Amino acid sequence: MTPLEPPDELLVVAAILGNLEAFEQLVVRYRPAVVRLARTIVGGDYAEDVAQDSLLLAFKALPTIEEPRRFAAWLSAITRHRALRFSKSETAHMNKRVPLDEALLDKIEALAKPLAEKERDESMIQALDSLPPEYAMPLRLRFLDDMPLNRIAAFMGVPLSTVKWRIHHGKKLLRAKLN
Repeated sequence: MTPLEPPDELLVVAAILGNLEAFEQLVVRYRPAVVRLARTIVGGDYAEDVAQDSLLLAFKALPTIEEPRRFAAWLSAITRHRALRFSKSETAHMNKRVPLDEALLDKIEALAKPLAEKERDESMIQALDSLPPEYAMPLRLRFLDDMPLNRIAAFMGVPLSTVKWRIHHGKKLLRAKLN
C-alpha cells in the first residue's frame, strides 16, 4: 500500500456510511484475489459469477462487519463460502437478481467489468496450474495481478512472512517445473 492509498478500514467505514466510491476502491483492490479464489473452487466457467455475487454479498453485509481492519480476510471468507455453496442449480438464482443488485452494478463500475487476464506464456500458466494451491495462489496474486504482499497476506489470512516464504518456495517449484 502506498502512503497515498487509504487503509481498508477507512474505506470500509466510508462505504458503510454510504460512500460508493470507497467500496469501489475496495473492489478494485481485491477483485483479482476474489476471482482467483473463486476459480480455485468452482473453476473458470463460474469464477466471475461467484466473484461478482461475493462482492455484492459483501457490500450488502458491510454494516455487519465486526472488525473493519480485517476486511480482506472477511471478504475471503465470504468468497470461499459463496463458492462452496455454488452449484448449477444456483445459476437460476443468479439470473434473477433483484433491482438493487442491478443498481449496484450500474453504480459500482468495477463490479461489472470482467477481470482481464494478461497475456502470459502458456508453459508458465501450465506450470502454475500444477503447483499446490498454497503456492499457486500467492504467486498468481503477486505476479499476474500485481497485488502487494501485505494485501495477499490479509486476503489469505496468513502472516506476511508466510506469504513471502510461499512465494519464495513457489518460485523454486516453478523453476523446477519449467526446466
